[in-house]
Amino acid sequence: MKNQTLIWVVVLSIIIFACILYEKTNEGFEDSLHQGAKYVNLVLYSDDKIYNKMKQITEKYYKKFKNVTTIYYKFDKDIKNNYEMQGNVLKIKGTESYLPGILDKTVKAMEYVVDNDFDYLVRSNISTIVDFELLDKELSKKPIEYGGGLINTLQNIDKSGGIVDETYFGLKYVSGTAIVFSKKTLKQMIEIKDKLNYKLIDDVAIGLLMRDELQKPAQQVGSFLFVSDKDQIGVKRYVFYRHRSSDREIDVKNMIEVASIAS
Repeated sequence: MKNQTLIWVVVLSIIIFACILYEKTNEGFEDSLHQGAKYVNLVLYSDDKIYNKMKQITEKYYKKFKNVTTIYYKFDKDIKNNYEMQGNVLKIKGTESYLPGILDKTVKAMEYVVDNDFDYLVRSNISTIVDFELLDKELSKKPIEYGGGLINTLQNIDKSGGIVDETYFGLKYVSGTAIVFSKKTLKQMIEIKDKLNYKLIDDVAIGLLMRDELQKPAQQVGSFLFVSDKDQIGVKRYVFYRHRSSDREIDVKNMIEVASIAS
């Protein structure tokens, strides 16, 4: 009787141990499935009351992605060095402007991170939310060199953005709301940065360089939503959410809701 009891104790112990081992192994397998690529998320940013609210929302949201390093970048004319990191904010020596400021500080931010350990760099902006879980799934199925969720075709005059005539009409480029670069492509772009047209707004200038110098067409990746109506939130998950309405306080409220449901 004692021997039978001992045998059952041993058998039960083996079963329990096997179950624990299976769970641990399965957890590790699931983690490896979702580990994915490594990302640097460069967020276009400047000092502003509304932008600061958006930063608080997005930095909390992006912390959930362990494979994503998020850096908010801006010009600061008062820093002593060319670059200074303060928490998750990269300060770059310079003065904010639309042209050529956005492109200038973007290229400088890219130069700062280009040698970091990552597979893709996403240049987003402060009012865009990127669902990196969905983006990673998309890129695992279809790797890209240069792309995003919104591909534009240049067809309108925009003097504030440097589009003063029809010279570049027909150009297909990735909207600056969120541009995805492979590390290889980013390095190639930095190497020939002097060929960028700093008289054009950043996304058009980058698209032009990609087409004419690197022969890399804009590639569609992931879904994109302009969040202009609260009723659109939660209908489905998107990779990119762009918040831009006539009321920036409404954009802030919508960003809070999107951040709560995305991923």
